[in-house]
Amino acid sequence: MHDSQIVGPRHPVTKEVLLASILGRLRTVFALLVYRRDAGHRWLLNTILNDGHPGGLEGEDAAYDQDLVKVEFTPKRELWKEDRAVLEAAGYSPAVKRGSVWPVFRSLVPGGFPWHLTQAEADTLLFVLPRVAAAARLVREHAEVWEEHLDGDVAHLPDDFDPTLGELRGEQFDWQPMIPPPEPPPDLVSFDEPTRARLLKLTQAKGVHLELDVSYSTMVVADVECPRFPKLAMAVDRASGFVGGMRLSEINDRDGAATLGIVLRDTLTRLGHRPETIRVQRSRVAVMLSRVAKELEIPVHHDLELAGLNFARQSMEQRFSR
Repeated sequence: MHDSQIVGPRHPVTKEVLLASILGRLRTVFALLVYRRDAGHRWLLNTILNDGHPGGLEGEDAAYDQDLVKVEFTPKRELWKEDRAVLEAAGYSPAVKRGSVWPVFRSLVPGGFPWHLTQAEADTLLFVLPRVAAAARLVREHAEVWEEHLDGDVAHLPDDFDPTLGELRGEQFDWQPMIPPPEPPPDLVSFDEPTRARLLKLTQAKGVHLELDVSYSTMVVADVECPRFPKLAMAVDRASGFVGGMRLSEINDRDGAATLGIVLRDTLTRLGHRPETIRVQRSRVAVMLSRVAKELEIPVHHDLELAGLNFARQSMEQRFSR
């Protein structure tokens, strides 16, 4: 099956429609991915409908914004010690000993590191796996059931389909076109009145341009439920390359707006003046800054590349990765 051939079982408890995609057609990755909630549906449907680009978040951020549970079949050497312990405790051994036949179970949430399943997530996979397997067997024998359907058409399964009672039939599919859920607007950077008044008193320096950005960091930090990729906010003076501020977001700062506000406030305080312009390369960052930039009378301009900021960020992340 192609990864755009989506099967849509409905969760029996939450009543949420899940979007299941099979990977393996190219013989490189073998997995079942079950996309959930608006973030997961948006990522998958955007990818299908936009020639492989997930849309929404710009560029490299997109990969961090997936929401799914999955089982991937890998060589045994790729199992973590925790995976081996789970499989040994379950008494599991694949019928074939060599190749990509060992199951690895992972959960991904937006901004989260691929991590182990909760019990509820395991129950979701236990529900989905036999139903998607039934759909895959049907397509293997009758590939024509998918031929007349467009990308974005989802084959919804009947709520009462029980794979233990018989095989799935093509006429049981309920075909429905789906569109990506809209991306929620980002939080806005805001300052309290004393901070606004203090920053507005700073002289606006002509010829000074401040590069600002917030995006997922490649650095992983520990958290209660699972490790995560925090948002990294940075501010760099374009002319000198001076890093005015950088900060990693807290877990409850979904878009990094609060972190971006702290970096902007502290940078202007250190510089001792307001810049002539703020330069950004992401539309979402421009939206996040729209209110405070108007209040501080600093125009926000889009640039395709923030040379100083991106160089500083890459240098910092390379040091941490070592």
